[in-house]
Amino acid sequence: MVAVSKGSKTDLTDVRYEIGLGAGAAGVADLMVVLLADNGRVRSDDDFVFFNNPKAPGVQLTSDTSAVVVLSEVPADVQRVLVAASTEAQGRRFGDVPGVGVEVRGPGQALEFAPPGLTTETVLQVVALYRRGDGWRLDAIGQGYQEGLAAFATDHGISVDDPGDQPSPEPVNTSAPAPAPAPAERPISFEKVQVSLTKDSPTQSARIDLRKSQGDPNWVLTVGLEWDGRRAIYDRNGKVKKFGTGDLDVYFYCRDEETDKYVVISGDPGHRGDLQTWPYIHHYGDSQGPGRGKKPAVEQVRVLPNENGDLLVNIYQSVDNGAGAIDTFGKPRVAIRYGRAGRDGLPGPDADEILVYVGNGKDSYWATVAHIDVQDGVLTVDGETRYGDRGSERMPGLDSSSRWVRKPKGGPTGRSKKRNNGLGLDRYSGSCPK
Repeated sequence: MVAVSKGSKTDLTDVRYEIGLGAGAAGVADLMVVLLADNGRVRSDDDFVFFNNPKAPGVQLTSDTSAVVVLSEVPADVQRVLVAASTEAQGRRFGDVPGVGVEVRGPGQALEFAPPGLTTETVLQVVALYRRGDGWRLDAIGQGYQEGLAAFATDHGISVDDPGDQPSPEPVNTSAPAPAPAPAERPISFEKVQVSLTKDSPTQSARIDLRKSQGDPNWVLTVGLEWDGRRAIYDRNGKVKKFGTGDLDVYFYCRDEETDKYVVISGDPGHRGDLQTWPYIHHYGDSQGPGRGKKPAVEQVRVLPNENGDLLVNIYQSVDNGAGAIDTFGKPRVAIRYGRAGRDGLPGPDADEILVYVGNGKDSYWATVAHIDVQDGVLTVDGETRYGDRGSERMPGLDSSSRWVRKPKGGPTGRSKKRNNGLGLDRYSGSCPK
């Protein structure tokens, strides 16, 4: 049994898989499977598999908490087989269910996934089996719907009856909504996003629907690191009274999911990227300390979100910077902003914003503060801070299945900028480790 982490993508080697929530979910959660077309919605009533509709092409429920999926029998126009679970019928929350997890077993492959940080969710997207080229992959999602089953159904094209519209029928199992006729195009979320993620947040994940710009070229996406300087001084309300000094090196590791190639974009000379070529990222330059007008130090990139892929935000604070806890650099945080550009060409004051705070004291030289995944126009941020090996100069990265690797074989190694013409790494591109 191989354990997979949240956000990872794993190649599936078998055709038939048994999927189960585990013994702890019996009597507490109900399993559901949704067949999704390339627009992210069901094609018809039959694509929603639950207790009242236990079978669809390639999918068969075998109990309240288990199902069998035969990939060779899934219709060609189905791109994604989403496995979800609900505790609404039992009046429970996933945070009350110990050890929630899923096992995905084939004749020659066995995977397990335990979604972290569950609290008030009553509906959980557990995993998805999705097409990639001629094969299939497993997406370890672990994303809850605090709004409940109705929101989950609506997001996937399933209409939920308003019980006030008509007299109630005889009591039925309400662990899933009634399937609807064939849905229209998947709706775009225009909700304003203002999220701050810390180590104490119930979930370390947040999303921005990039499609809300509706093709307007004046919308801009930026990702950057901000910090107040080493030994910054704050008042009792957390406002900066004095910005400190000190430099952090920030590296944006980008991965093409189709080719498994990667490239590192940084403020280093000759490695700032280009919005006209892959990965369509431009670094605005290295920051040596607080900005003008006693503002935070900022290193950021502009991103053209026009393809599926991964982006890691890596912080390096060794060699020329000296070892020490990264969070001594004054509340370092990743800022992801998306909105209509202002006069400076950056997202304006009404932009969506996700802030991810490091918040931990570690002596590691490297920290990955955010893993950003873009899939079909939706940006998802995994804000769990992960640290490199203590004392290692090897930069963390992603393997070919989008899993974070602490010290990837053959990956870039940090080195002195002073002795290497301003280049902080010994390489900036290559292939993802297998």
